[in-house]
Amino acid sequence: MMTDSRIRNRAFDEMRKPALQRLEGKEPGMIEKNTGIPYDREKNVFSLKSLGKKIEIQYPCYEIRPELNEWHHLLLLHYLDMADGAEPEGEPMAFGDLPGGMARGGGFDRQSERTLSRELGNGNPAQVRKACGMLGGEIKPSNADLCAVFSVFPFYPLTLKLWFADEDIPGSGRMFLDKSAAHFLSVEDAVTAGTLLLEELIKEYRKLCQEGYTKRKD
Repeated sequence: MMTDSRIRNRAFDEMRKPALQRLEGKEPGMIEKNTGIPYDREKNVFSLKSLGKKIEIQYPCYEIRPELNEWHHLLLLHYLDMADGAEPEGEPMAFGDLPGGMARGGGFDRQSERTLSRELGNGNPAQVRKACGMLGGEIKPSNADLCAVFSVFPFYPLTLKLWFADEDIPGSGRMFLDKSAAHFLSVEDAVTAGTLLLEELIKEYRKLCQEGYTKRKD
């Protein structure tokens, strides 16, 4: 009987194979132009920062270093394949407003709002800001208590807005795509990207809170 990890690895391999096949024969210069990911022609390496991680992609085998979360890895391959060079428009858009995204995207909008409210909107503002910074989030002026823009990929930002709880009002939050998002990833990939950011952000926040709790005990 296969273990959960072996099942996940098999599923990852089955999705990774067609993604690599779609990239076969693509010119690195065109990939660089369409994705905004710089390419070193001497080393045959693409380099980028994604959610605070420094990543290198070897061309033409598309080996990715360091090892990434499986979904992050697949998202990157899909981005390399699908990006068409459109630059971000700087206008936020709900996931449900993606073309064909009413069901999957709208569902994620509702789910992420509940999670953000529960996990971060009612959390420690200083720790939330620090967690955002650890994932490369850039703090921007906004009508929200906290607005952070994260680079999933060079032309694919995600924006987080949080309103922290006070004595009378519970915390709340929303996550947005850029209006150009459909030029780079599918609706399913967009939801995966949002989920990945949400999970990583909550993980970093909980780690910071635990570290703070441990220090207080010491």
